[in-house]
Amino acid sequence: MKIFRKIKHRFWLFFLLFGVAATYAQEIPKPMYPPRLVNDFARLFSPEESRALEQKLRAYHDSTSTQIYVVTVSDLGGYAVSDYAFKIGEEWGVGQKGKDNGAVILIKPKVGNSRGQAFIATGYGLEARLNDAYVGRIVRERMIPYFKENDYFGGVNSAVDAIIERLSGEFDADGQQDNGGVPIGLILVSVIVFIIILRLIFGNNRHINNGGSNRGGGRFIFFPPSGGSNRTGGFGGNFGGGGGGRFGGGGAGGSW
Repeated sequence: MKIFRKIKHRFWLFFLLFGVAATYAQEIPKPMYPPRLVNDFARLFSPEESRALEQKLRAYHDSTSTQIYVVTVSDLGGYAVSDYAFKIGEEWGVGQKGKDNGAVILIKPKVGNSRGQAFIATGYGLEARLNDAYVGRIVRERMIPYFKENDYFGGVNSAVDAIIERLSGEFDADGQQDNGGVPIGLILVSVIVFIIILRLIFGNNRHINNGGSNRGGGRFIFFPPSGGSNRTGGFGGNFGGGGGGRFGGGGAGGSW
């Protein structure tokens, strides 16, 4: 009988501890809807700041397929900041399936006696370029100095710029590697400028030789008509959320 009571006591003790742990380590939130790259649960950004960040991240996503998520939370729910960031990356499927080209910038602001914490987690496909040492410098040098002044937008915007600069040319829309480290956009701009110069030279010569009768000789018809819709103008548009990327533990963070 004593053995039975002892087992019963241990069972209830285990159940109580398990319940406390489950309550302490809460589930991470679901992504905001409609899908967006800036998920400001802690409301650190003004509407204008959120829109500016979203437009920048959408433009980069549309041109490279790389997804950089910015997530702010007021509480980590019992998780270490690194674990929280990795769980967001995995559960939200940040990045493209097969490319794993996603990153999560997580910020938990300083509230009262609770220290502020930030962490950048990277998907498998970005770990070679965004190694832990480089990501750690971004957090320490380009985020935390702003955060200490309660300028969360400034710190996140600076970090996003640093990441984009580092990854420039790594992925194009089809996930192909760049050409010898030269950004694809730079190559495209150079080709367009070269074509414009050729058209201007030969167009002007033809116009002179025809005595000015060829009114359309100098027109450049390479570009499509302007006036198309802005794909990154708001939180709607063509962005459909995470694409199934995977995270393997790469990243770094800091506190203030």
